[in-house]
Amino acid sequence: MANTKKPLVELFVKAATTDKREKGACLIGQQWFMTLYNLVEQGLIDLRFTPMSLELPPHNYVRLNAARHLPIAWIESGYIHGKDQSGQIITSTDGLEVLMEKLGSPNLDPQVEPADVLRAEEVFEDLYINLMNFIRNDNYKPLLNTLIKLDSYLAQKAHPYLLGERLTYPDCQLMPKLQHVRVAGRAYKDFDIPKDLIYLWGYVGRMYHTKAFTCSCPSDRDILVHYSEKDPLPRSIRLSLLGPEFLCELPATLRNSPNVNGNA
Repeated sequence: MANTKKPLVELFVKAATTDKREKGACLIGQQWFMTLYNLVEQGLIDLRFTPMSLELPPHNYVRLNAARHLPIAWIESGYIHGKDQSGQIITSTDGLEVLMEKLGSPNLDPQVEPADVLRAEEVFEDLYINLMNFIRNDNYKPLLNTLIKLDSYLAQKAHPYLLGERLTYPDCQLMPKLQHVRVAGRAYKDFDIPKDLIYLWGYVGRMYHTKAFTCSCPSDRDILVHYSEKDPLPRSIRLSLLGPEFLCELPATLRNSPNVNGNA
């Protein structure tokens, strides 16, 4: 009889600068955490989440010979389709996608078409680059255009997430970037998602009610520490006064809108 013990996956991510026990603000790390958390919700894996410092790496990380690479994950034990997966190491997003396929949940939903996944990803592929262009060069138009494209894309959909009624892999890529747009945009440029982009706000509101996001989201403080390492913050931003919370508020004028209250 084949062994059916589900895989136990351990995910290592860079710890927060302000608290080594907490997750840091790495976008890829949050993307991986959201993806693996969703696989847990689907009953396909068990997950151990390990924030870490490269200066004091845990024993399991040292065993991987990871050459200071983060995020990284490995399968400590368990089987997929009766085959022992113990010791398998995931070092890239390609490897994470292979794991989803092995588990029978490509893109976190086997019902979605790969072409639709690519189309969704293309809508926001420049989002982070455009955010950095705005922060460093004061050029907000490319960022605004990407947000408008996202709003138009979501307006055409009759479901709560990018590709359907449930979270998929593109959502795990998009929402961490949108959170950085909100937190860094407000701190550096007093900028937020325009209020007239109601379909995008509706999406953000629903993601703020999605556990895979709320459990993986770093604090505003740690996001700003991450950015300040390369781009000094305005003097009005005092990191020492910020706590462990993360931004999850919607504009007051939109909170009672049927499109922007966490419902589809």
